[in-house]
Amino acid sequence: MDFKRIILIGYKEFQDHVTSRKFLALLFLMLTITGIYVFKNIDSYFEDLAKYNEFLGYSLFGLPKPINVFDGIRSGVAGSSIFGSIIAIALGFDLITKERETGSIKAILSVPVYRDEVINGKALGGIMAIILAVTIVFVLTLGIMLIYSIVPGLDELGFIFVFWLVTILYLSGIFVMSIMVSAFSKTSGISFIYSLLLLLILTNVIFSTGSFAVDVIMGPVPSINSDDSADYYQKSTELTNIVYYLSIKTNYHKTATALTTPKQTLFLTEYDGETEFDSGRDPTLPDMLGRIWGYILFLIAYPIAFFGIAYVKFMRMDLR
Repeated sequence: MDFKRIILIGYKEFQDHVTSRKFLALLFLMLTITGIYVFKNIDSYFEDLAKYNEFLGYSLFGLPKPINVFDGIRSGVAGSSIFGSIIAIALGFDLITKERETGSIKAILSVPVYRDEVINGKALGGIMAIILAVTIVFVLTLGIMLIYSIVPGLDELGFIFVFWLVTILYLSGIFVMSIMVSAFSKTSGISFIYSLLLLLILTNVIFSTGSFAVDVIMGPVPSINSDDSADYYQKSTELTNIVYYLSIKTNYHKTATALTTPKQTLFLTEYDGETEFDSGRDPTLPDMLGRIWGYILFLIAYPIAFFGIAYVKFMRMDLR
C-alpha cells in the first residue's frame, strides 16, 4: 500500500465531490436550514439577555452564552432537518456501484494500484469533502454571530472545536455507512434506497424500539415509596443509556447538546431536587467531556466498524 497513491486518489475524489452539482445543491440546502436555526438561536440569545437585564430579572443559568447559538448547527445537521445526513449519503452511496456499473473499476485496477488504495482513497476524499462542508457551516455561523456583536470567549473556543470534530465524526459515520452499502449493492439506485433505510434504522428505529423494549423489560413503575423504586430507576437508566449508544443520531444529539448548552446539561445531570444548583458555575470542557466520552467513543466506533465491513467486502469483490 502506497500512501502517496491514496492521497492522490483521495484528492481526485475530493475534487469530484466539491465540483459536483449534487454536493453544491445539498450544501446550499444544509446552509439554508442551519442558518434558519442559527438566526432563531440568535433571537433567543438576545431575548434571554434582555430578560436577564430587566429589573429583578433572574435566570437559573445566568447570562446566555455565545456558545448557545451553535446549537442551531446541531438542529440543522441532525435535528428535524436531514440535509446534513443526506449530504453524507450522497457522497458515498455510489462510490463503488457507479464504478461497477460503468466498468471503470476494472480500468482503475488495471494500472499499478491496489484495491486497498482505491477504497482508502475514496473514503479519504469523501471525508475531506465533509470536513470542508462542516467548516463552511461553522465559519459562516461564527461570521453571523460577529455581525451581531456576539463574540465567543476564549474558554468557549475549546467547546466549539470539539463540537466541530464531533459533527465531522457524525457525518463521516453516515458517509462510511453509505460506502459499506454501496459495496454490497449492485446498482446505485438500490444503494441509495438501502442507505436511507439503514440511516432511518440507526437514527430513529433503534431508539424507538429500544425505548419500548426497556419499558417492557422493566415492567410497571413501582410506587415512589417502595424500596425497589431507586433500584428500578437505576436499572432503567442503565438500559436506556445502552439504547442511546446504539443510535448514532442520539450519540450526536447528546454530545452536541452538552457542548453547546453546557450549563443546562450540567443542571440536568447534577440537580437531584434536594441540593441547590450553583447557577454561577460555568462548566469547563473537561467537565462536559467527562459526561459525554461514552457517546464520543461510539461516534468514533461507527465509521471504523462500517469501513471495516466495506473494506473486507471490497477486497473480496468479484469484478469479472
